[in-house]
Amino acid sequence: MDSKQVEARATELFRGGLHCAEAVLQAVMEGQGRTGVSPRAATAFGGGIGRSKTGPCGALSGGLIALGLVLGRDRPDRAKWDAAAALAAALQDWFAAEFGGPRCGAVLERLGPQERDAECIRLAGRTAGRVHALLESAATGHP
Repeated sequence: MDSKQVEARATELFRGGLHCAEAVLQAVMEGQGRTGVSPRAATAFGGGIGRSKTGPCGALSGGLIALGLVLGRDRPDRAKWDAAAALAAALQDWFAAEFGGPRCGAVLERLGPQERDAECIRLAGRTAGRVHALLESAATGHP
């Protein structure tokens, strides 16, 4: 899958009933060829953590979970932590530039009124595509 396909898959999953964090996580993992990863790992993050809208956007959280699952470490390993942290920071910077910050409530205010979560669906798709692109660039060594 390429980034556009991952973006489309996240959109499809969101429209099919998953929420932002679940859809991003599932689409990215599929795009990375990782099977057996459940979107349930992201369920508590939807709506800014527990629907509070006070925490980070669920799409961003789902992307960060995906980064950790792909690049994370199972034992102390500074290089793996550095690599994952660099991509997490890049994702957060991109997200803030695109959507005005990481907090769900602020993002929703900026997106404005929505019909059937249309803007959140687009945001989740774009975020999934960006996470996939970051992971692909890390795998090839090209920023």
